[in-house]
Amino acid sequence: MRLLTRPRGSRARRWFLAAAGAAAIGCQRTDPVLSFLDDESGLSFTHPPRWNVGLGDQNGIRYRYVTAPKLPGDSEAVSVTLISPASATSAENVAQAYLSGASEISGAAASNGSGQQWIFKDSAGVRSRLRITPSGDGRYVGGWARGPDAAMKLYSPLLDVLLDSVTLESYAAWPEERFASLVARVPAAWTRGSRLANATHATLQFKTPPLTVEKGALTIHGFATVAREPVPPPGDLAAYNKFVKERAYDTVAVLDHQPWDAGGGATPVPGYVDYLRSGNTLTSTRMRRWITVRNGVGLTFTCESRADVFDRLDPWCRRMARTVHLE
Repeated sequence: MRLLTRPRGSRARRWFLAAAGAAAIGCQRTDPVLSFLDDESGLSFTHPPRWNVGLGDQNGIRYRYVTAPKLPGDSEAVSVTLISPASATSAENVAQAYLSGASEISGAAASNGSGQQWIFKDSAGVRSRLRITPSGDGRYVGGWARGPDAAMKLYSPLLDVLLDSVTLESYAAWPEERFASLVARVPAAWTRGSRLANATHATLQFKTPPLTVEKGALTIHGFATVAREPVPPPGDLAAYNKFVKERAYDTVAVLDHQPWDAGGGATPVPGYVDYLRSGNTLTSTRMRRWITVRNGVGLTFTCESRADVFDRLDPWCRRMARTVHLE
């Protein structure tokens, strides 16, 4: 008969640390996931709060990767490399570059029912999961997760969430919002906020999914506002640009000012885009503001967030700005 004994010495310490790590991961599963859009590839995904997003470069090819917290005793952390849009005839053709030299390969349909997934050990003998998903027009995207066996097993539910979320964003496919002559396409996951209008003014407001968390599970978001209003005489872009600047608070500083071709895909309309800093010794925010004028009506599209997460908000807003216009 086999007797079960408690681990001793260093084995006991490793067992305790692994158990503590498992408990911590279990708690993290209730955390909100964070939203991320890679500006270069157009890939969006969600990830757990304590996972880090990085930017790598291999042979001149830039790519995004995500790393999980390293477990006690592991020499490396679980990482997920995002696979940028690739043209191919099938998911299997894209997978071949990652399966070369691999062993213990097993393939199946992805857990979310979209695309294919492979589980294997790569050429270095590291446990891996590969997800390849069609994104339309003969292109495929995905993610390659790899790491120590125990960590890969422990993080499996979180990896499912991340890999399921990988999407090639097309702003032309975002839901269109129309209200009081304002038009914009907005990511489906964003929260639709207040809508206010009278004879001369109108606003549309939106809130992003969580961009970061602090103090446990306190979520930090970004905000976007589309608005229209009358332009002071003579009712042109120069007058509106002056009006918008003069009404700004003293705490707002313009960091960059550039021309903007507005129009939402129609005939371009002259406009401006400003990058702004606002705040005081306690808080700091960043804003990007687009303005244009049509028939004496001023259109403003503003995105704003806390300074430390603006880089996560900005790629979404610059795409959204291509769709904003007046009817």
